[in-house]
Amino acid sequence: MKIKPKGRKIYRRKDRIAYYKKIRHDTGSAVVTVLIAGVLVFVGYSAGAPVIAFLQERNFLAPPSRNVSLQVEETITQNTENTESVSEPVLNPVSGTETETVPETESETEENIGFVQKAPSIQGYLLESSALMTESALLNALEELPAGISHLFVPLKSEGGEIYYATSVRDAVRSNAVQAVIPLPTIYQEISAKGIEPVAVINTLQDSVFPKNAPDASYLYTETGEFWTDKSSVQEKLWLAPFSSLTKDYLSELSEEIETAGFRIIVCDGLEYPAFPRTELSALAPECGEPERYQYLTDLLTAMRAKAPESSFFVRIHGDAVLNGDTETLMAAEAFPADCLLVTADTESQKDIEKLKEISNSVPVILEWQGEEIPENLKLRSYVLNPEK
Repeated sequence: MKIKPKGRKIYRRKDRIAYYKKIRHDTGSAVVTVLIAGVLVFVGYSAGAPVIAFLQERNFLAPPSRNVSLQVEETITQNTENTESVSEPVLNPVSGTETETVPETESETEENIGFVQKAPSIQGYLLESSALMTESALLNALEELPAGISHLFVPLKSEGGEIYYATSVRDAVRSNAVQAVIPLPTIYQEISAKGIEPVAVINTLQDSVFPKNAPDASYLYTETGEFWTDKSSVQEKLWLAPFSSLTKDYLSELSEEIETAGFRIIVCDGLEYPAFPRTELSALAPECGEPERYQYLTDLLTAMRAKAPESSFFVRIHGDAVLNGDTETLMAAEAFPADCLLVTADTESQKDIEKLKEISNSVPVILEWQGEEIPENLKLRSYVLNPEK
């Protein structure tokens, strides 16, 4: 299935070219005027009059006389440079080297000056949840980080719903979701002390813990009120429903707590629907089978951002799923809009790495490489290293 990502496109309008031509014409007229003034000052009006007549016959387009002084030429050059737009150097998204911006032309495409250049430069590393069990475990993990890491991705809420810090969110405590007692500000401060930016990772909807205390936050059979369970894995599991107000409140409170502790980047993982069997959709809430149900994912992200307005929200997407046509998470992230997409890649999807980097026309992409190290031939400027096998 061909991916048709949504989002804001960048177009080039022909009237912009006409506008630039007018600027050049006006600039040329100004330059000639300065030339005339310089000639009058240097050789006097009597010698300048013939020059004026000559230029008028040429519609002010004749080249300057060879007798014009060097001082006048320097003045003209300075004025010309001041009228030209200044191009700022931009960071090449692949090599990380500075390149000079080329003036726009009609033939330029979105890829030349598009949003890809706005992707943050991140050399990240995904921490294991076991490193958050105690403060000493965290400190030991920090000492073993690879060199050159700029961001450390911290799994504060894991797949399954467990929370790996001493949260004060009441629903999390009541659900027995808390697995670690280390204070959240301590996690942030210890990582920051190493000169590394802490990044919070929370699995949003793959949660078998919270629904046990709040059944209405999950998927229920409408007639019996019993839990719908996902039987696609070895162990049956529950999910949070994005359209539930309980789900929105719970994840929003966690987001607020995370931002209050100092985190300024929140990665939303597990932002998807389970693979409902078609035979069971009719027995569940109608939202589960709506054609544009991705909008409920968007609404959830919006609710979380409302509680953590100072944070950047990244959405984690599985690259192989997108390549296979599963674009609901992508559409939700674009509609939100997310600040960045964290797209997973591995040796299986390496041949499609360029496609993964361009899955969106409106949200920048950072690749999360699933492996011990990133292959040298990829030459990625921004990445997150996921050592989990």
